[in-house]
Amino acid sequence: MKKIILAALIFMVSAANITGSPLKLEAIGSSNASNLSLCYLSIGVIADSYVKQVYDNKKSMTFVNSITAQAKVQKDYLQKLLDAKDIPDNDLAVVEKMIDCYGLLIDEGNYFVDYMKTGNKNSLSSYDGKRKQAWALIGEIMGFPQK
Repeated sequence: MKKIILAALIFMVSAANITGSPLKLEAIGSSNASNLSLCYLSIGVIADSYVKQVYDNKKSMTFVNSITAQAKVQKDYLQKLLDAKDIPDNDLAVVEKMIDCYGLLIDEGNYFVDYMKTGNKNSLSSYDGKRKQAWALIGEIMGFPQK
């Protein structure tokens, strides 16, 4: 867990020092798009594993919390890039969507953790709503065909 967060921090600190070459910005963008997808899939696999009793409550919460923690690191660094105006105007909308998507993934994970803690069906419903919103936004960011 600590290694994942450290790697994310090193990557994003390095990214924050980039002077904006198109290739470097594309690398940041594609890495973040991939990470959004992996966060989404990871939370879903953990939730499925929890429901099927592959993982117990404690292990599931630990896994989901580690994913949401690293998503928050990514979200915060993208926000710093945005605030520092280090993003070209034509890329602003995509970065803003990525920030929004990280927020949805964090909310998704937090609602699922709340469901595991309390059994509250409203939390489960909110988890599912955030999951669907996140997937739609990931599809938009990655250019998946819309239905």
